[in-house]
Amino acid sequence: MTVQTIQPADLEAIMGEPISERLKERLAEFDLRFTEITPEERDQYILEAVRALVNPELKVAGEHRIGDWERGWGENFDIFVKTGNPDAAVPLYFGKHPIVRWRRRWVRPVSESFDYRIICLLVEYAMERYMKDAAGIYEFGCGPGYHLLRARKINPTAHLVGLDWTTASQKILNGMAESGIDPNLEGRNFDFYHPDETLEFLPNSVAYSVAALEQVGPRHEAFIQFMLRKKPELVVHFEPIDEVLEKDDLHDQLSVLYSNKRNYLKGYLPRLEELEREGKLTIHRKQRVHSGSFFIEGHSLIVWSPNL
Repeated sequence: MTVQTIQPADLEAIMGEPISERLKERLAEFDLRFTEITPEERDQYILEAVRALVNPELKVAGEHRIGDWERGWGENFDIFVKTGNPDAAVPLYFGKHPIVRWRRRWVRPVSESFDYRIICLLVEYAMERYMKDAAGIYEFGCGPGYHLLRARKINPTAHLVGLDWTTASQKILNGMAESGIDPNLEGRNFDFYHPDETLEFLPNSVAYSVAALEQVGPRHEAFIQFMLRKKPELVVHFEPIDEVLEKDDLHDQLSVLYSNKRNYLKGYLPRLEELEREGKLTIHRKQRVHSGSFFIEGHSLIVWSPNL
């Protein structure tokens, strides 16, 4: 099989605009090579996906899984304590499957870090596009902070706040601040279902999430209303959004079925659109980014802002 690699033109076609020279350099640093899979392999992976969909033991998202996330981020915290290395913030669940999603098909990446690197690249694109001049950058559901930390190279002065419902997350972020890795970094507790009303955004601040709001399933109203009350400048999401996928595409519909099976984010975009019609917010962007894991295209881009 011929080895291909993601080019700047690929990202520019997906995003509908040129990317920066810095992002082109980052793209060159990452190993984003891949090969196509054979029709026979595709059939086997379809079968594997279907088996997962009918597996009654497949875990569903929700607040009952806070303990799982506490243990997962706790592993990252233990690594950070032992090494003092900010790379300990990288979650341990990337690279679990031999194939990934790229432009409405499955491909086989050369590097096990492909899915981690592609989402990092997309997040850095959004940070350049929407956060480089922000006074505050707030990541909701930040986990160990592996996305939040990369904001510093793009915005040297912003106050960085990582919000998560696990104590392990706060220990990692506050430990990094105390150790001098980034003194202008803060970890806070935040529950999507019961937002902290004491949280106030700095003027000219951006809130964002990456594959985190997905955990609330259909229970996103509390978060939306919180944002409408607190009024950050922008809200940016990379989350599973079924409505931007194709209804007649097999890979897309396998993603939708998996998202439903796991009780991931549901009805979020239609609710935002409803509130936009009521004049309460403005949606600036809603699109797929054509990348994802074996089971799901989980990083569609949504950008919106509360109306004043």
